[in-house]
Amino acid sequence: MDSSSPRRSVLDSLSGEWKINLENRIPPKELYQARIASSKPSLGFFVLLLCAAVIATLGLIANSTAVVIGAMIVAPLMDPILSLAFGLSISNNQLAKRSMLTVVIGVISVIATAALLSSLLDVSEVNREMTSRTAPNLIDLGVAVAAAVAGSFSMTRERLSNSLAGVAIAVALVPPLCVCGIGLSMGNEVVAVFGRGTVAGITNQISEGSFLLFLVNLIGITVASLFIFLVQRYGSIIQCWRNLLVCLALLGLLCIPLSSALHDFSIKQEIVSRFDTFKAGQINQLKITSKNPYLWQRVRLLFSNVRVLNNKATVDLVFSAPKGILSEELANELSGTMVSSAKEEFNLDDAKITISVIPNQINKFSGISELPSRQ
Repeated sequence: MDSSSPRRSVLDSLSGEWKINLENRIPPKELYQARIASSKPSLGFFVLLLCAAVIATLGLIANSTAVVIGAMIVAPLMDPILSLAFGLSISNNQLAKRSMLTVVIGVISVIATAALLSSLLDVSEVNREMTSRTAPNLIDLGVAVAAAVAGSFSMTRERLSNSLAGVAIAVALVPPLCVCGIGLSMGNEVVAVFGRGTVAGITNQISEGSFLLFLVNLIGITVASLFIFLVQRYGSIIQCWRNLLVCLALLGLLCIPLSSALHDFSIKQEIVSRFDTFKAGQINQLKITSKNPYLWQRVRLLFSNVRVLNNKATVDLVFSAPKGILSEELANELSGTMVSSAKEEFNLDDAKITISVIPNQINKFSGISELPSRQ
């Protein structure tokens, strides 16, 4: 009698006959046919893509996160990219070329739609929804790789296809292209809106940064999906090793600017965290404010805009203070103190701080109103 049978029965009763793989693997021929259909630039593909471009552009202009997320769900751009990775894994040059052509046509269509729409609406200001997609780093690459693993694996399993909508939300494809189109419709300088204030004269690098974010997602999705297909034996590494080397080389080249951007991103986050304490009414922590703490307790930081590029920081600050308290001399002194402190503490090559002051005035009224006497 097999002694393992009782043990197996007990284990099955406790685990509910748990199995590692409950999803059926889609046959290679069936997956190949599906990828061929997704690689073709059909009418339905362009209808959904242009609708997603319009929704994303309007959501970006309106600074609405919910609308931009809705555009991510509608956008079908993920499908031809997965078809591209599948074509590379099975060494099918025709499928890979057709998928790449569909992606290129889709990219041009989205950018042109966003540029045309922003020109018609005469958009001249950028907001947080736009600027948040102009400085990609290694974190964005990690998100793209994780989303690609989820998307490609879900595509090869029958019961996991419902996860593709969540993958579309996780990775940004259409929104950065729309930001690129919006940036192309503007001039050399733009006006940025942050909370209550605006900052004019910012160099228009919106298009370059947002298109780099799209390239990060495109290459990250392609490389990660290629690995997932090979691991699941859709194709052979012996046949597609050239494609794999080219993709890895592109990914390595992309990591060079992203690594530098990640360093700048970490410095920016530290600087922003310091200004958050000032917004909380703790501006008197600075050495310059210890001379007259009562004066600085009446000063508030309304908003801050921090940009770090190539280890050089540019900071725009807007303070609110009673009229006549924060003079130009004190503002310059505060700016100089912050510059020297930032360069020393964060080891920056250069730092430029621009301070704007919005005066406020508090009026107090006192008096006793006479109530009509009762007859």
